[in-house]
Amino acid sequence: MNIENIYTYLGYAIILALVYLICKTLIQKRENNVERFMGMFEDTDKTKGETDDSNDPHVKRIEQNVKDIVDETNKTIETMNLVKYRSHWENLIVAMEDRISSVSLQSLSILAEMLKKDPNDGKLGTVIDRLNSLHKFRETLKDNMTYLDGLK
Repeated sequence: MNIENIYTYLGYAIILALVYLICKTLIQKRENNVERFMGMFEDTDKTKGETDDSNDPHVKRIEQNVKDIVDETNKTIETMNLVKYRSHWENLIVAMEDRISSVSLQSLSILAEMLKKDPNDGKLGTVIDRLNSLHKFRETLKDNMTYLDGLK
């Protein structure tokens, strides 16, 4: 074996080592980074939703929160007997809506007197704010009625 052959084999070994290191570096970068098209879009697997999120701790935390909220909601429905006594809950909602409307109408004469005496009276704004809060609560009661209607 002459010296020329040794240098040739040594050259091949160095080339193979460099190719190996380059491939190893490229594979690691690909695994660590999300590959994007021209730096803007995620690769097709990600955009198609074909990724497996089941091992992601953030996804697991969200799933656990959803499960906990659903469990607590079901427990509240059972505790309050919302399904069994739904008609009573509906009657309570209707009664509260009627009471809010009657209070609002009842306050008209008081508000008219206050406006006549002093339209800049600070108490006038307070009464109107409270009436508006009651009106918002009446909207909440309507949402509650819709929710009750959806229970089985």
